[in-house]
Amino acid sequence: MTATETAAASGAARRRREAAVPAALVSLALLGVNGLAYVMTVVAARALAPEAFGELAALLGVMFIGVVPATALQTASALTLGANPADRAAVLARLHTATWVGAAAVGVLGLVAVAPLVSLLHLSGPSTVLWLIAVLVPHTLVGGYDGLLQGNRRYGRLALVNTTFGLLKSGGGIAGLLIGGTPEAALVGMAIGCACSAVVGWSFNGRPGFTRGIRRHVVSAAKASGALLGLVLMVNLDLLLARHHLPASLAGEYAVASIFAKVAFWLPQGVSVVLLPRLAHARGRRRLLPVAATLVALVGALLTAATAVLGARALPLVGGAEYGDALGGATWVFAMLGTLFALAQLLLYSGIAASDRVAAVAVWCAVALEAAAVEVLAAREGLTVLTVAGIAVGASVLLVSTGLLRLWRTHAREGLELRNAAATA
Repeated sequence: MTATETAAASGAARRRREAAVPAALVSLALLGVNGLAYVMTVVAARALAPEAFGELAALLGVMFIGVVPATALQTASALTLGANPADRAAVLARLHTATWVGAAAVGVLGLVAVAPLVSLLHLSGPSTVLWLIAVLVPHTLVGGYDGLLQGNRRYGRLALVNTTFGLLKSGGGIAGLLIGGTPEAALVGMAIGCACSAVVGWSFNGRPGFTRGIRRHVVSAAKASGALLGLVLMVNLDLLLARHHLPASLAGEYAVASIFAKVAFWLPQGVSVVLLPRLAHARGRRRLLPVAATLVALVGALLTAATAVLGARALPLVGGAEYGDALGGATWVFAMLGTLFALAQLLLYSGIAASDRVAAVAVWCAVALEAAAVEVLAAREGLTVLTVAGIAVGASVLLVSTGLLRLWRTHAREGLELRNAAATA
């Protein structure tokens, strides 16, 4: 090895060591954020009657769909900055402007969806949906600010912003539950927390301004939204379908069981956050994705095994003694479902980075398959808590399997292209 190669290898090793600590901090921060969200859900399950908790869980399911633009803006910003553009200051200003455009669009679309949501979720009025919109608009801004920090690999600041966001959002929701004792009160507290978090995110990004020339960034975020909307819809579709088709008491039990799916989905999120900017390059995708997928699967397997060991004690442990009759010891199915969701998300990020349009089509096909299967069983009066969960598991297995196949084929093609480029250089 030459002196130049030795210096380059030493520099690369030093950069990896310098990034290791803040990357670990991001993972810990995300675990804390998701843990706080879990605590809020547990508080809600114990503070609200099953019918009221089912309503709040359904609204939170809609919220997960409504934050798709935030996730898309974060993804597009991280990939754009991860590609190391020449004029980063100008790109930062354009991405910031695109974030505000996305937040405004979320507000407008939310207002259009008020009446359909009131009817679909059997709500008594529009007030809870309006407060949900008040949560989503600043939430979108926070997602954009996270993407700016993520793409610049400012992991220390990203960890602080995420921690603050989790404390303010979930803390506001818990305060609302304890003070008001209703789903609407929880959303009011969350809206206040998200608004404060947006200010923090803007400050930690150096208070960027606004500029023109955002069309390319808006288009990139819109394309990512199509794929991510399918994934987020799939992650929450079973809960929404259970709320719509099952009796209120069973829908409430399904909502508590879905906490295990959400935990399994949340736990490995730090892997995707740290990995995402590196997916902008084909070499990074080929080198890091297999390891990341193995790590996500291992975390999910451990959680599923732990839930299986708890058996019939798992659901009452989270929701209280009034839950567990419909599921018995089968709560582990939901932990396995969350693991499949996490793997599907990781594979979808790879597809977005590689401009793989089939990835988005596969997600939407899985969503359609799951919805159709539930509707058929509902028409035959054959729906139970376990059948809804089983259909979701089947659709997720199909999605992950096709994703792994696409990943193998894409990596083989990219590897051939890299070898050909090296041979001609």
